Amino acid sequence: MRTDHFPAVAAVLLLGVVGCSPAPPGSEGDRGARRPAVDTVPRVLDATDLPLPLGPYQFRAAETSRLARAQNVLTDTCMRRFGLRHRAPARTGSDPLRSRTERRYGLTDSVQAAESGYHLPGATTARPEGPHLTEAHLLVLLGPRPSRSGEGTASAGPGGTSGTRTYRGSPLPEGGCVGEAQRTLAGDGELGDAEPIRRINTDSVVRAKDDPRVRRVLAQWSACMEKHGHRYRDPWQAMNDKAFGGPTASPREIAVAKADVICKRRTNVVGTWYAVDAAFQRQALAAGGDRLERIKEHKREQLAAADKALAGTG
Repeated sequence: MRTDHFPAVAAVLLLGVVGCSPAPPGSEGDRGARRPAVDTVPRVLDATDLPLPLGPYQFRAAETSRLARAQNVLTDTCMRRFGLRHRAPARTGSDPLRSRTERRYGLTDSVQAAESGYHLPGATTARPEGPHLTEAHLLVLLGPRPSRSGEGTASAGPGGTSGTRTYRGSPLPEGGCVGEAQRTLAGDGELGDAEPIRRINTDSVVRAKDDPRVRRVLAQWSACMEKHGHRYRDPWQAMNDKAFGGPTASPREIAVAKADVICKRRTNVVGTWYAVDAAFQRQALAAGGDRLERIKEHKREQLAAADKALAGTG
């Protein structure tokens, strides 16, 4: 689904907070075949500000930015101890998605559909070019690379070799300065959204899509699309059509996107899918008990550690 663009050395300093594969059958994310009850199905098209039960456990965009900035500050502080400096490449532009839910159920903005089809307004595939990093810099930044069997260690410049655990006589932190920064913020836990939360987030929307209550309205949406001359099973299939992978939207893509939004409005796909998605999330959260409450507390601890790291940096 064309909803997120993830940024590597630079990527390790950024926080991936979205998406994973649905939990396999029999895993913790699969709580059997029982379908959760849905009390109310709202009539809604725009999914941008729809609140989901998982929200308090997830990092909002601004909170993710705080973590990323704090990680960069802590990483640079660590690098200075070794006589080096490090600055992550500056992000250019703003996030083209206004929220986590904006395209969770597909495109819903008729203006975007008419102007750019399924392409995200302002999105770019270009990544900021970071500085060239020497072997010594990478050694301190990321820690020593494990040597492959049968090979000697490659030179890492004046600091030693890629297999050493010291740089200029000083011991390197595990995982380099990036690892040290992550532990300062998250301790022994995960930095950013916890894996169980990411799993529930993906699992709920996929299970909802396969729920009979949602399949019913998706069939209506598909029939509506066919009347407009477009054959798709569901909005995700339309949004991920390989024919729409060019740099700009084609006339056909715009026609499909416009029909998609019209048919969503007529069939209330978003309202139904959202209601069932939220019900699956409530079910998973109820089953998670105290462990998920600990995840929420860990989120608060990470943000407090980030604020401490950022204090006085301006």
